[in-house]
Amino acid sequence: MVDLIKNFKSGPLDVYRKKSTFDWKKLKLFLESEEVIKYENDLYEELQQYSEFRGNNVTVQRTFEEERIVAARQSNLLRNIKLLSLEYTIQNFKFPTTANRIRTQFIPSAAIKFTVSNTLFVNAIYSLGTGRHVKFITDIENGKISGCYCLTEIGHGSNAKGMQTTATYNKERQVFILNSKDFQAAKCWAGGLGQTATHALVYAHLIVNNVNQGLHCFIVPVRDPDTLLAYPGITVGDMGVKIGLNGIDNGFLILNNYEIPRENLLNKLGDITDDGQYVTPFKDKNKRHGAALGTLSGGRVMITAMCEAYCTKALTIALRYAAIRRQFGPTEDNEVSLLEYQTHQYRLFPHLATTYVLRVFSTWLVEALYKFNIETALGSNKDEQAALGMEIHAISSASKAVAGWITKYAIQECRETCGGHGYLKAAGIGSIRDDHDANLTYEGENYVLIQQNSNWLLKLWPLILNKQEISSPLESINFLTEALNILEHSKFNIYNIEEICSPKAIIDIYQWLVCYLLKKTYTSLQDKLTSQSHFWAKSSIQVFKAKNLSTAFIQHLMLQIMLQKINEAPEKPIRDVLLKLFALFGLCSLEGHISTLYEGCFATTPQLATLREEAILMLCSNIKNDAIALIDVIAPPDFILNSVLGSSDGEVYKRLQTAIFSSPQSMSRPSWWEELKPVAKCKL
Repeated sequence: MVDLIKNFKSGPLDVYRKKSTFDWKKLKLFLESEEVIKYENDLYEELQQYSEFRGNNVTVQRTFEEERIVAARQSNLLRNIKLLSLEYTIQNFKFPTTANRIRTQFIPSAAIKFTVSNTLFVNAIYSLGTGRHVKFITDIENGKISGCYCLTEIGHGSNAKGMQTTATYNKERQVFILNSKDFQAAKCWAGGLGQTATHALVYAHLIVNNVNQGLHCFIVPVRDPDTLLAYPGITVGDMGVKIGLNGIDNGFLILNNYEIPRENLLNKLGDITDDGQYVTPFKDKNKRHGAALGTLSGGRVMITAMCEAYCTKALTIALRYAAIRRQFGPTEDNEVSLLEYQTHQYRLFPHLATTYVLRVFSTWLVEALYKFNIETALGSNKDEQAALGMEIHAISSASKAVAGWITKYAIQECRETCGGHGYLKAAGIGSIRDDHDANLTYEGENYVLIQQNSNWLLKLWPLILNKQEISSPLESINFLTEALNILEHSKFNIYNIEEICSPKAIIDIYQWLVCYLLKKTYTSLQDKLTSQSHFWAKSSIQVFKAKNLSTAFIQHLMLQIMLQKINEAPEKPIRDVLLKLFALFGLCSLEGHISTLYEGCFATTPQLATLREEAILMLCSNIKNDAIALIDVIAPPDFILNSVLGSSDGEVYKRLQTAIFSSPQSMSRPSWWEELKPVAKCKL
């Protein structure tokens, strides 16, 4: 099976590759499986067949219009690749994660355009629609139409319930009349909407017989597929130049008494009868909302996976460069590589550990979402699906935020550890940083979004006080059944580095943290409710309580999923190196929780802080010889990495010379050189 994985070309990186304590090919097989690696190899081979994907040089400066043309062409090509079709990827739950990662790392703008139209748009129809909507999916797959996803409004983003777009049902004509109240109600930032989408999934408040039935999703024709001209009653346009990802035509949409047929309502969760009455299979409105939330989570789940893709790409560049770059040494003629320095290890290795955790976690989360979408499409147990949808919503709200923040810091650290050369566009890190920046905002601004998780958790504390069993479909909160016992009996009683690095010790710390922060946040909320409204009371507990609660919760879940994966490892060397990454992620992520651990008397001596620091440095030192092999396991191939610093052959300086010498401005005289001539002074 290891024959599926090609050897790297021999070169300067061999020094570290030979020091590895494990077989990197076996670890890759364990993480991804033989089936997924075959899929990767086939997809890599096919992507290189198309001229539109070749020469994707990061040093090329494209105009705004050129960015749009290239992304549109690449996105259209992706539609024609069988390996990326919904039918093909759905055969294995891991294929969507792999496909998303490869697209994100290779052609980010085109990847998002493609994903929005062919994944989010289609999955929403599968999940929320019925048989009458299959024609739209068929048209997407055949390239007759292209879709986009319209939730956010100019004046309302994360507050979905505050959306102002309405869809009023006209019983006589059996149509919905869609309206944007004003410019603040305009749908905005929808990828693909700006110039190319022909159809939009529009979330609007459904008004039936003067009763607001809440947000529902509608398929809205926006442009004529033959001309790409907007239909009457539609005002649609582009948001303009952005910081990054300018290949995506993010757009706005204003609806003015725009009519669509009754059949265009995605009607699985709610429908209009022939006699004009609203019906829903959910007696409890909150359960209908919960089922809808699972579908709305698709974007946040994919962003969590995108964060791992960006992290992997940036770290591949930074770690390989660190192994080659030599600076200072014990003697003037004996410079050592940056990878040998403690400071460099501390700056990069925790992010390497995080990337592995994110890869395992995001794969698990994407699989959970796909299973949810399939079960929803099949109309399985609605109560269970509502609970699962709510849990996926809560998890993805926290994971998208925390993964986004983690990746932001990781990419910036990678840029800085590459020194001046990392500032070159040819290094490739700058474009990763710009493209990732949007992940911190879209699908919900992180600080607002993470509150969705804490709101969900806070409802559990009264159940805990009543000693009720706590459980959820994905088992993310099951440990809270023992919350009172954990708070009463868990204390830090560790006196050596080896023990603090153990999975049990780390999981115990995080479980205590979640339980303590849940109790602390709930108690604070109740105290404030005595003098404040619920709105302001909840707003005033966010910074040091609710946000920390959600962060600790998702960190614990990531560790839990990572540990489950490690326990499946086929041999000791693989298990050992993954346990080092597990411990490094767990201990480094405690950085923001140290004061809480002492405040709550989980720890009462300096031992926890001291041992944690010593353990982190020990783990970094122990990971050093495995770092290049670890990044080789998850690194994208060179044609996707596209970096003069991070190539798998390690020939940094040869590639730097080629890039610098081949630059159009490298050794040419500027066309405006005559303007630099001294100007003769006028005599008085």
